[in-house]
Amino acid sequence: MNLNLDETIKRAKELGSYFITISTLDKLKEENNLNHFVFRKEFPISDIIPSLDVSVRSMGITLNKPEDVIVPPVNHDKKNPLRIAIFSHGATMPDSWSIGKAIRNQIKILVEHGHQVVYYTQEKSKLTNEEIGCEVRHLVPSFRREKGIVNEEAKQRMIKMLKEQLTSNFDLAISHDFFLQDTVTYREGIKDCNVPIPWLHFCRSGVAEYINWDMPNARYAYLNKFDAVNFAKHIGVDISKVRFIPNEKDPKFLFKWDPITSMIVYRFRLWEKDIIQSTAFCSTRLDAKGFDDIVRVFVELKRLGKKVMLIVCNSNGRRRVDELKRKCQMVKDMGLNEDEFCFTSLLANDEYNIQSQVPNEVVINLMRISNLHVFASRAEVCSNLILEAAMNKNLIVLNSDLPSLYDFFDKQDVLSYPFSSLQSLHYSGKDSNSLSILAKQIIEQLENNKVDISFRKIWRNHNADTIYYKILEPILYEKLDN
Repeated sequence: MNLNLDETIKRAKELGSYFITISTLDKLKEENNLNHFVFRKEFPISDIIPSLDVSVRSMGITLNKPEDVIVPPVNHDKKNPLRIAIFSHGATMPDSWSIGKAIRNQIKILVEHGHQVVYYTQEKSKLTNEEIGCEVRHLVPSFRREKGIVNEEAKQRMIKMLKEQLTSNFDLAISHDFFLQDTVTYREGIKDCNVPIPWLHFCRSGVAEYINWDMPNARYAYLNKFDAVNFAKHIGVDISKVRFIPNEKDPKFLFKWDPITSMIVYRFRLWEKDIIQSTAFCSTRLDAKGFDDIVRVFVELKRLGKKVMLIVCNSNGRRRVDELKRKCQMVKDMGLNEDEFCFTSLLANDEYNIQSQVPNEVVINLMRISNLHVFASRAEVCSNLILEAAMNKNLIVLNSDLPSLYDFFDKQDVLSYPFSSLQSLHYSGKDSNSLSILAKQIIEQLENNKVDISFRKIWRNHNADTIYYKILEPILYEKLDN
């Protein structure tokens, strides 16, 4: 390959394809000489970016840093809900269609934040309001789509529909994946409808061919920043019109959470926590389960600078409200505030009848997003709780005074601490620094757990709350300059 990258790309565009040549030297065993082999492979022009990127990097060439994608500032002022029309070329929304899942989740997020949403799908579609979660209108033209071919009759129907629908009843129109070759009819209809409404065009797939979709009063949403400049060039718009909006990946959608789980997670903003434990106790057995010791561990973790949350899914709380409130005050006196600890029974209200218990699926959902389980129980036979915590990949801290627990765990795979014997004045190993040592071991283990770190980063940056308030909302309300 020529080191002059611009000339190479120019020549490739002229040819409609380009070649990557690789040469190797191979020494034959039978003969004391070198053979020179040359491999030459032709690539289509649409594949120029990824293959050139690999080749150029292997040659030690550093490309210029791409331009930054504009990020509209977050405005914390109260905003009036928007009336939003969403358009898609799909007639169905199967679970296997990732774009369909993204559209459904986007609608859920918008509706949850008070926006009035109407989803426009194909005329032949049988999707219902209940399936999508908002009003569905079957008005997008259905026809035989062909790559790169504009169906003039369908285009005119598209224009007529847009002019009739996108009146003053809507503040914003969103389209999903009209960048594909066989959606050119829809794309041209949107460009030529001349309806004075802001557009936000989501590209949820790669753009293989160069297209021209520059239109006034529009912004173009791409899923990553790194390729945004190339994306802008491929669709014929200036990079200043491109916005970065990644896929949401909220566990409440992914794992189909019970509303109680969502209430607890969003009340305490659990994605912002570093260390979470979710456990289940009967309100009558808090002392036997080593509740106070678990609190002490979390106090120490907090003292070492970690954002913590201890969730006790307690049963039989209805008749012990005063006792539980006294325990809450004790926890507060020990060092955890109301955003770092809760009994679920005390979260009950008219909407969530959980004074007596929460469903087991809620406990499991909460364990699934937890990363620590301190097990300080004084006596156990075979605890379901600790087995479930391990199956949900929580770091396990066992009470080493219960040898039977090691029937289920290997000592090298867990942390151990003598919770029971430390209560005795005669225990020789008792000292004020022992919990600090345990807390430091916990932190070290969690900070070396790359799987857990990746999960928490994705959850923190891609949950519905973050996606909406930090990324999507500023773009929805952005004042566009044409």
